[in-house]
Amino acid sequence: MTGELFVLALASAVWPLLVAVVIIALKTTRPPVVLAAFLLGAVIAAVGVGLVVVYSLRGSDVVSDHRSTADPGVYLVGAFLAFALAWFLGRRARDPKEVRSTKPETGPSRTERALQRGAPLAFLAGIVLNLIPGIFPLVALKDISELNTDVASTVLILLGFYFVMFMLLEVPLAGYLFAPEATSAAATRFNNWLSENSGRVVIYVLYALAAYLLVRGLFAL
Repeated sequence: MTGELFVLALASAVWPLLVAVVIIALKTTRPPVVLAAFLLGAVIAAVGVGLVVVYSLRGSDVVSDHRSTADPGVYLVGAFLAFALAWFLGRRARDPKEVRSTKPETGPSRTERALQRGAPLAFLAGIVLNLIPGIFPLVALKDISELNTDVASTVLILLGFYFVMFMLLEVPLAGYLFAPEATSAAATRFNNWLSENSGRVVIYVLYALAAYLLVRGLFAL
């Protein structure tokens, strides 16, 4: 169970929306402030929503003491959604109609504008964008609910999960705090690499985790 939570957290770390937030934050004039504000809001929202989901699942048809069709169903639905998203992103990347050079500029998105306006709106964006868990966090929350731990232990487990999930925010933030000059140069190089390669990385991870969830669900039947 612990190993599965770690794998799901790693997969969640490269969720397309989260990767986009990292790219945008590192391009702002004050990356550490924006990263810290977004991270704080994200953790508050994710842990709060996580607790609600975990305790809502306990005793439900999804989580029970006996094997049920709902338990493997969570994995199979997650696998289907991950496969579908990976296929969609892959097709979009290959579609010549999606070449941005042929499209008029539409301006920055709401998320980009919020992050560029500083800490308060970055904090709010962190909350809003984490009110609805993604595919892999939902599977992880189902796993956590099956542990039947007390509130304090559940909070610690959730914090551990989201610590791994938000590592793309935490690593550059720690660098800015302890080695700002070196981190600034490294962040620029990393952001350039991430901008060029994040699409392929996300697709590969989605396919890999979709296959894992499919196998997991089939064995749980």
